[in-house]
Amino acid sequence: MKDKTSIDKTVLKKVLLKKVFKSEHLPFVTNRQIHHWKEIKIVDDHREYAASGMKSKYNVLDLIWINIISEMRSFRISNSIIKEVKSFLYLDTEEGLEPKVTLFEKIIVETIFNKKTLFLVLLKDMSVKLLNKEEYILTLTIGSLHHHFSLDVTDLIWEILAIVDFDNDIKSIMQHYKNTDNE
Repeated sequence: MKDKTSIDKTVLKKVLLKKVFKSEHLPFVTNRQIHHWKEIKIVDDHREYAASGMKSKYNVLDLIWINIISEMRSFRISNSIIKEVKSFLYLDTEEGLEPKVTLFEKIIVETIFNKKTLFLVLLKDMSVKLLNKEEYILTLTIGSLHHHFSLDVTDLIWEILAIVDFDNDIKSIMQHYKNTDNE
């Protein structure tokens, strides 16, 4: 990143898609958990051959997804339900575009770029919704969300960014948003 004070969506997306992180950067999960999640296909397998065997490298989006899985599992949400959430989040948002952009990628970039609060809501019928803070409060207020599970995705995003802020590009993103908070 050239200018540490301004970040556009294209630069942000490139940083988020850069595969440089390893599972050792994730203090909240074990390698065994990640391996199991790969086997049951709730985490994509991005292994590359290395001299000592297959090594996985992840981008920030992968780390955020793993953090979401970890949170959902801590509430004893089943792997089959997590697969449903994944299939919802990893839908292609715009047909015909190359490379394809998933809903997950789009919402993460938008959430970071616009500094919005976003909730992942899982309803009793196993449907999934993404609601901004205003929509979430409104649906709670009018009583249209019964028996649901919700995660504040924004908090999970910033947790991951704080964990991997040893990366210079991530540091730049963090610094940019600290500076814009003070304005």
